[in-house]
Amino acid sequence: MDYFKKIFKESIIVVLISSVMGLFSGTLLSSNEQILASFPIILLVLPSLNSLTGNISTVLVSRLTSHLYLGTLSPKIKTSNRLKQDFYGLLITILLSLAALISIGYIIGIVTGIEIVNPLLIISILNVTVLILFGVMFVFLFIGSILLFRNGKDPNNYLIPIITSLSDFLTPLLIIIFIHIFIL
Repeated sequence: MDYFKKIFKESIIVVLISSVMGLFSGTLLSSNEQILASFPIILLVLPSLNSLTGNISTVLVSRLTSHLYLGTLSPKIKTSNRLKQDFYGLLITILLSLAALISIGYIIGIVTGIEIVNPLLIISILNVTVLILFGVMFVFLFIGSILLFRNGKDPNNYLIPIITSLSDFLTPLLIIIFIHIFIL
């Protein structure tokens, strides 16, 4: 019963934070519907892009937590070979996944007749968005994992739901910001 209480106490706050972030995400998307609709290819790949950044971040949290519990990563905020290996491995994974996502998105766009406006600029916006998100998420998750672990908390219980919601909010936010900067 104590374990149940611990999980409940850790989960209720995270669920509330994730729900509020979900409201912000929905508000952001609905208030920028016209901008996103003017670039249908972005609407086509946005759900997959959200999933990609969230999934990579979830893998990172799981790896960091495993390293901390196994002792292969010191619970100190400093670089290590293990951290660098995870960073480069996940960076290569996210770049290859992004290339596949963009390729499939454009193939589906061409086959279905979706209007493709300025493809190189759209690809650049998606690449910059994912790279910035990956860098920010990596630092946030690394520091968050260390701090939670030091305080005796399981980073998986806190960071995975929060990072998924944060990714769902930040991905369209960055895309909208870059559309405003580079296109509009």
